Amino acid sequence: MKAGIIGWPGSGRDAIFSSLTGLSRPPFGSADARQGEALVPDDRLDKLTAMFQPKKHTPARLEFFLPHPVGLPKEALKASLEKVRETEVILLVLRNFAQEGEAAPNPAKEIADLESELIVSDYLVVEKRLERMAEEVKRGKKNDPEELELLEKAKAELESNRPLRLDPIYSRSPKLRGFAFLSAKPLLAVINNADDDDKTVELNGPWPKVVVRGRLEEELAQMEPEDAAEFLSDYQLTEPAAARVIREVYHLMGLISFFTVGEDECRAWTIQAGETALDAAGAIHSDIQKGFIRAEVVSYEDFSAAGGMNEAKKKGSFRLEGKTYVVTDGDIVHFRFNV
Repeated sequence: MKAGIIGWPGSGRDAIFSSLTGLSRPPFGSADARQGEALVPDDRLDKLTAMFQPKKHTPARLEFFLPHPVGLPKEALKASLEKVRETEVILLVLRNFAQEGEAAPNPAKEIADLESELIVSDYLVVEKRLERMAEEVKRGKKNDPEELELLEKAKAELESNRPLRLDPIYSRSPKLRGFAFLSAKPLLAVINNADDDDKTVELNGPWPKVVVRGRLEEELAQMEPEDAAEFLSDYQLTEPAAARVIREVYHLMGLISFFTVGEDECRAWTIQAGETALDAAGAIHSDIQKGFIRAEVVSYEDFSAAGGMNEAKKKGSFRLEGKTYVVTDGDIVHFRFNV
């Protein structure tokens, strides 16, 4: 699962990417796209690890993608959009700090302009496909009626300047999946403030937003744990803002975590919300999915309240579930299987 990071030049995209992934900046002038991973913070996994003292502690991970297009600002943005078409979520970095030689920051205008770019980009894709389908009919080929109906509805939405994310059909329908519509993707506004400013701004729209101080967060991501803890204390912060961004992206993607625990490893596994125990088994290993018998399940809350594995079993908190059980965020699962 991958999140794409875009924004106008000077918005602080590099700083945000570095704060999320811990990777240092590339050489000045580099035009290469960058990818990096981030650990998903989860207090529940931390507490399970403290309880079991396993050999390994393995959080969930997210991948972040930062395109580095070359060109004028307008051209750069359009190039970025095409490169993030195959990501699941878009992070738009909005400058909210003064910059020499630049106009005063206006995050509300920037995100409105960006939304328009997404809509126009999708409209051109839809229009081109509908034109091709009309040409195919002239040559005697039949169209897929479901695809045609969905595309015509999408065109009407886009002509009305409405992003396709307002209706989940445009991202979920198998008929449209190949188009990877940009305006159908969840959009997170990352408001990038100056070092001494932690205030939010009004965006005049429905977009979820997170406020960060990009340069401070970038510096924090490069520190050793002891220094980072002292840094947070000095600024009276409980955690890096990057952690909030990562969690927000995780949920915007529709992801949840379930846990496996034991003396060898405590681990968070990532699946889509709504997936079943059989899907969860496959996330661990195809052999577990193939030989699935049943799953022993206890919620994190019940397990934590009981105070341990044996206590939870004595209280009857564990349940035996079959293949179709829908896994809930925070479930602790042990799979029984036979291969």
